[in-house]
Amino acid sequence: MSVVVCSENRRADWDELIAQCADATSGHLWQWREVVGSAYGFDSFYLLAQDGRGRPIAAAPFIFVRSFLYGSELSSMPYMDYGGVCHADWLDCAERDAAQAELIAHARELAGKLRAKRLHIRSLHQLPPPFEVSTEKVAQHLVLASTVAEQLRRLPSERRNRLKRVEKLKLSVDVGDPTDPAALADLCAVYSENMRDLGSPTHGRRFFSQLVGHLRDRLSLIRVRSNGRVVAAGLAMNFRGWMTLPWTGATAQARPVYATNALYWAGIRLGIESGCHTFDFGRSTFGSGNFEFKRQWGPTPVQPYWSTLYLSPRAASPRHRKSLQTISRLWRYMPLGVARTVGPGLRRGISN
Repeated sequence: MSVVVCSENRRADWDELIAQCADATSGHLWQWREVVGSAYGFDSFYLLAQDGRGRPIAAAPFIFVRSFLYGSELSSMPYMDYGGVCHADWLDCAERDAAQAELIAHARELAGKLRAKRLHIRSLHQLPPPFEVSTEKVAQHLVLASTVAEQLRRLPSERRNRLKRVEKLKLSVDVGDPTDPAALADLCAVYSENMRDLGSPTHGRRFFSQLVGHLRDRLSLIRVRSNGRVVAAGLAMNFRGWMTLPWTGATAQARPVYATNALYWAGIRLGIESGCHTFDFGRSTFGSGNFEFKRQWGPTPVQPYWSTLYLSPRAASPRHRKSLQTISRLWRYMPLGVARTVGPGLRRGISN
């Protein structure tokens, strides 16, 4: 078995393998290296494991994230919930384990050469020591009905009541082309305001422009209006029957009119109408308000594993650094215009 780093001339091999991996996620799509490279200038290392005949059998995408605040990190995959190793379906358990071990070993060696402080892997599979594994956040997956009417009947009564209130408040919802300049501007405005209020720097227009440009066929843009004003918006992504809303935002005016409920219901409806089998609510801290909001739609909790190998004696998880916690608290009071200008330069180095 051997491991190679894929360059552009091997994209066809990568795409062909990903199509044959049931455990591949949207984070394994080749286009991510183009999105992140164009938006943030980071180098990508897409590792491909080959058997003795040179046949691709497993893959792991990595992005080298550089940050003066957080330290450098070789990550699979930044800005997304999932990455890690995916395997060809025909491999048996022993072959899968061997391929994963080779890919992780190669990634570890690569991280050392790059002088990264951390090797970070996000997956639904737990990695063994010396990786430190975070399980503080939980994903939630909702099995979708075949019709919108049946899905509505399945919802807990509390959630159905919220949707009835949405109807009475006459919110308008549209699902459209993510490359439409006006729609994209609305998303960026709402998303950046929401992230500022949460104390986090935001991705900027350049990131989202690259995202919708390279992944247009998989994306839809949802906007929720109250009295003609966009108060909530999100990008919906469809990957092999999985619908998710990886990037959403809502203004302070959204809560009284239940606009976030309208946004997620639109995403669920879109999933059903697109023939999807599952809606992925993404990760949230167990017991938090965000977790409870998602739980009330009736999904099943799923444990993802974010595994980190610290390569420097002084390396530590960014979330444990008091200085960065202080920055997060202060960021909530940042003037919105300043946050939108400065934020993307900081956000590029935050892999979460």
